[in-house]
Amino acid sequence: MNTGFYKKKKFLTKKKVRILALSGIFLVALLFYFIHAYRSMDKNSRVYANMGESKLPYVYVLMGEKKINPMHGYYQEIEGSAVRNSIAILPADRRLELLVEPKKNTISSAHYSIRSMDGTDLLEKDGEAELSKEGETLKLILPIQNLIAEGKEYQLRLSLEMGENTIYYYSRILLGKEKMAEEMLALGEDFTRKSFSKSEARSLSTYLESDDTMDDSDLSHVNLHSSFQQITWGDSGMILDGEPEISLKEIDGIMGMVQLRYASSAIDENGNTRRFFNEDNFVMRYDSQRIYLMDFDRRSTEIFDTQKFRLGDKNILLGVDSTEDIQAKYSETKNFYAFSKGNALYRLGTGRDLTRIFTYLTEENNSFRGDFLDHGIRIMDVKNNGDVDFLVYGYISRGRHEGYLGLVFYTYDNSENTVVENFFLPLMENKEELEESLSGLSYHAGNKMFYLYYSGTVYGIDTNSFEVLSLVSSLKKDELASSESGQFLAYGEKDGESELSKTVVLRNLKTDKSQNIFEENRLFKVLGFIEDDLVLGVTLPEESSEWNGQGEIPVSEIRIVAADSEVKLSYKKENLYFSNFTIAGNQLRFDEYSHDENGYHYAGKDSVLSNKEAEQGQNVKLESRQLGNMGKNYFLPLLGKSSESFTVHSPEKFSIEKAGSIELARERSVEEDGIFSYSLGHYRGRHENMESAISAVYDNFGYILDGKQEILWNRTDRPGVIIGKTREDEVTDFIAEIPDVRTILSSDKGRILNLYGVSLNAALYYTAKGYPLMIRIDGNWELITGYNGSQITTYVLGGSTSPRLLRKEDAAARYDTVHNAFYAFLPG
Repeated sequence: MNTGFYKKKKFLTKKKVRILALSGIFLVALLFYFIHAYRSMDKNSRVYANMGESKLPYVYVLMGEKKINPMHGYYQEIEGSAVRNSIAILPADRRLELLVEPKKNTISSAHYSIRSMDGTDLLEKDGEAELSKEGETLKLILPIQNLIAEGKEYQLRLSLEMGENTIYYYSRILLGKEKMAEEMLALGEDFTRKSFSKSEARSLSTYLESDDTMDDSDLSHVNLHSSFQQITWGDSGMILDGEPEISLKEIDGIMGMVQLRYASSAIDENGNTRRFFNEDNFVMRYDSQRIYLMDFDRRSTEIFDTQKFRLGDKNILLGVDSTEDIQAKYSETKNFYAFSKGNALYRLGTGRDLTRIFTYLTEENNSFRGDFLDHGIRIMDVKNNGDVDFLVYGYISRGRHEGYLGLVFYTYDNSENTVVENFFLPLMENKEELEESLSGLSYHAGNKMFYLYYSGTVYGIDTNSFEVLSLVSSLKKDELASSESGQFLAYGEKDGESELSKTVVLRNLKTDKSQNIFEENRLFKVLGFIEDDLVLGVTLPEESSEWNGQGEIPVSEIRIVAADSEVKLSYKKENLYFSNFTIAGNQLRFDEYSHDENGYHYAGKDSVLSNKEAEQGQNVKLESRQLGNMGKNYFLPLLGKSSESFTVHSPEKFSIEKAGSIELARERSVEEDGIFSYSLGHYRGRHENMESAISAVYDNFGYILDGKQEILWNRTDRPGVIIGKTREDEVTDFIAEIPDVRTILSSDKGRILNLYGVSLNAALYYTAKGYPLMIRIDGNWELITGYNGSQITTYVLGGSTSPRLLRKEDAAARYDTVHNAFYAFLPG
């Protein structure tokens, strides 16, 4: 055996291995160097933007010596309901006085224009304002021409020239009712200020209607049904922090609405300072003797400020708030969760690191501005690596998009401790209207596609290339539905003008796969989702041409369909049909109708309850308990061991390197053709019929608008007594057109409103306005011509010429037998 050769071979093998190992180490080191260098280069070349302080000044209306109606500035021109923030009352000489606090801006000139509320008529163009300096402020006088009618609302657009930029401000204006407005504003301010002193607040007791309907341990929501103790901030010792912002929100007939926004603070039983943002809304009715306070509603939210006392062994103390204003969402592995509170966003990790991801408040300036309340935050996704996708929508009051209405899609990058702006969508709607669109659909599918329903269209946006796809258009909000998670979308493929469809598309947005639900000789209506299960209405084609009294086409079957198209429930009743659907949690509620040769007849209400237990999924469970002088407080659980210490930090930068701005085409004809409800200074929703619209705001003394911003109904604007006249000749044409009325029918003479299901008390608004209010009962048409506190006056058309008096309770019971099938005629 040649041992020398063997040893030499072994030596060469070892040498070769050593060389290969060293080469491998070198290549790994080189690769590590390039990766590190690339990341460093990427980080160093990244473009950053500071959120900073707001740059645009407020413009105020001067009423006497009082500053009211703070108006935001806009770089974009807006229209429609977006300008419906406040209303300014013109003095008799129509010289409207405004006040600007320019901050660091130089205002060279100011101009204004006036349009009708629907924007179609331009009454005054490019009028020039008179400017005068008063200390640190600038006073503007608008010498409005004598072209506007008293008692009619108009849209005012003010444009301020600031260097190279033109900034727009919007308000409604009204000539007349100056005294009424002044007294209502004074009452609202007086009420709010006195509520901070239990001795001064004794005079407020006459307005209270205290009962057991309100939680008197909760400072977050207070109204006239709360106790005197709670109206005056309980035992918190709350004090007003700075001056309130006061706005005249509405004035219509004898109704007025006033809003105050302000900051406050209190010291808890442990000596900790707690800060709050608050909004008080008042609804008032005016007569020459006194002002009646019809409703008062206070909403308070505690500012989560990451003070150490909030971070305990097992919980995070969020403080005082309403559950609907708190979001909290886990990552899939539950090693992180994000939560929003007080229009700010935070993220917590298992290592007990708390990051304040987003807020418009800064450490340097925590002073209150009302526009802090005019944006919303929606948590889209919390990833296992700690990244957070989220939306900020509404009025943008900080940063590079300040002065715009719209939506910004951000990602918090955990590895870089940076908030990255993905894209910005300038949109023409305020916070509440955008919330309604987002509730229709907002879903981020992985790392690429973002889906959104807006103004009748479902959009898919590629977050890498910013390419915009239109998945389906010309859909009203009630013609599509998305699951609770947003992953599943359903809509009917249009078949002519009918709201029923031969085919329903069920789309999985996460996998980008869709399936068609079709059945021979059946038509479908999308009703919504119960979690990820689709709820459908089904009927025969021969049953789809006739609507019921409410203007809906009822269905003969209800189906609940799983994501794989398996039918989980088929619900039918012999000779009964279903409509007017609502979904609340896992319960589907609806009305039932019978049918004969005379059409559909209301038969009662019913519901279907899913026996599937609601899954918590990625939602974090909120807990509440009483906490000393602060009453009900909310908590979130901590992650990690109780022995670990906390770290609290903020993102280092806001990155705009990949940011894009995307314009969406707006399909005006779809969403503006509806009925819109408002109450307590806020938009409440779009509706398909007057019954649902009035039901949404009746308890809060709200009002209803049409798409042209004209009031269709107002609970408060109604005197206590009306003595009307019989007008049989005037309503003949009106009655002849009723069979063609679904919701609203317009003609040259006026509009007919279908008030099916609206209570007698609510329908008497039209009698109060002098409009014909009709109902068909016992084979006759009855015209309701007057009322007082206990009776109504009715007149049977074609019958006896003498009116009949009915007790309100008896009349309400009588009309309920035909489900309050009222119609009203509004002369043109």
